[in-house]
Amino acid sequence: MRVNIWLFPNSSVYCPGILAIFVLAAFLSASGYVNPLKGDLGVHDPVMIREEATSTYRIYFTGYNVGSKTSSDRITWRSASSGLRAPGWVKEEVPGNSGSDFWAPDIMFRDNKYWLYYSVSVFSKNTSAIGLATSPTLTNPTWTDQGVVVKSSSSDNYNCIDPAIFQDDDGKVWLTFGSYWSGIKLVECDPATGKPPETRPDYISIANHRSGIEAPYLCKWGYYYLFVSWDKCCQGCNSTYKIVVGRATNIKGPYVDKEGTDMLDGGGEIIDAGDDVRKGPGHNGILIDNDTVFCVNHYYACNSILQIRHLYFDDGWPSFTGTVTKAPTVGVTGMVTTMAPHYVPNIRISLTLSCEDISRSGDRIFTITGREITSGPPAGRYRIPQGIVIVDSRR
Repeated sequence: MRVNIWLFPNSSVYCPGILAIFVLAAFLSASGYVNPLKGDLGVHDPVMIREEATSTYRIYFTGYNVGSKTSSDRITWRSASSGLRAPGWVKEEVPGNSGSDFWAPDIMFRDNKYWLYYSVSVFSKNTSAIGLATSPTLTNPTWTDQGVVVKSSSSDNYNCIDPAIFQDDDGKVWLTFGSYWSGIKLVECDPATGKPPETRPDYISIANHRSGIEAPYLCKWGYYYLFVSWDKCCQGCNSTYKIVVGRATNIKGPYVDKEGTDMLDGGGEIIDAGDDVRKGPGHNGILIDNDTVFCVNHYYACNSILQIRHLYFDDGWPSFTGTVTKAPTVGVTGMVTTMAPHYVPNIRISLTLSCEDISRSGDRIFTITGREITSGPPAGRYRIPQGIVIVDSRR
C-alpha cells in the first residue's frame, strides 16, 4: 500500500487562486436533503473567495454586472453588489447581450490584486466573450476593465463562456472555458495580463460529451483534476446537470476516468447526478478553508440554490463520501492521533516528517497546490508549520 501525505498549510491556499470556505457539511434527514446554509441562497454558477483583509466571504455568480453575496460566518448569506460596471465593449462584441448580463464568473487573488473573469453571451449562441476586471480590494472595489480575454463567433466551433482560472506550481497561468459545441478548451495566459499572449491562440481540447458539457474547473493535488458539468442546465426542476470529474498527470491531458476513458471521448466519473430534492447539481468550484476542501455548486429546487459540501479524495478520486483508513506508515511526531483521507476542519498542529524515511519507503509528500516535497533539511526532517496532515492511501 502506498501512503500519500497531503499537506494543508495554514498560510493562504489557492485552488486555483481562491481562498476558500469552511461551512457545516450538508446532511440528509428522513425527509430528504436539508441545506444547512441560511439567508439569500439564490445563485447560479457560484464561485467563492475570502477577502483576507476583512475576513469576509464573497460569492460571485451569474447576474446583473455579476451577482454577489457576502457572509461573515460562511453560513448565513446576504445579497450585495459586486461593484462591477459594464464596460463599453460588451455590446460591440456581443450585440445580443443587454450590456450587463454577465454569467459564470471566476475569481483569484494573485500579485496583490483580485482578477475577476466573467462571461458575456446570449443563451444558445456562441457569439461570446470572456471579460476581465481587476481590483486591489473587494471591499468598495475599484474595478479596472482589462478588456476581452478570449472571444468566439458563430463561425467558431467553440463557445467562450464559463471561465476558470488556474495557476500551476511553476507560476504558469491557465484558463479553461467552454460550453457545448466542441467542448472544453485550455489555453495558457500571460501572468502579467491574465490573457493569452496571442489574439487568437491555439486552444487545447481537453473534454467533450455528446449530450452537453460546460463549466470546467481545474485543480491540482498531485494529479490535475478537471471538473465539468454534463447535460442540461437552466431548466429548473427539469435540469439534468451532473457534476463529473477526470484526472491527468499533465495539465494538457489526457483527462481520464477510473476506467481510463479519455474525457475527449466522453469519459468522466459522475460524482453527483442529483436526487428527488436536488435537481441538476452543477457548475461547481473547489474551495478550501483552513484544512477543509469543499465543493460549491448550485442545484435546483425549481429555483437555483447554493450548495456547499465536503469533498473527499479516497484512492485519489474526489467524492462526497469518505472512509477512514489507518494512519500512515512513515514516522510522524506531533498531536496526530487519527489521520484519514478526509479533511478535518479547524485543527492546528505543528509536526515534523522524516523525508528520509519517506524516500526509502517509496511514499510521496505533496503540498495542497500539488508541489511534491522531495527532501528536507540536512537531518532529513521537514517541518510543516501549523498544518494538518491528510492521508490518501492508494494500492
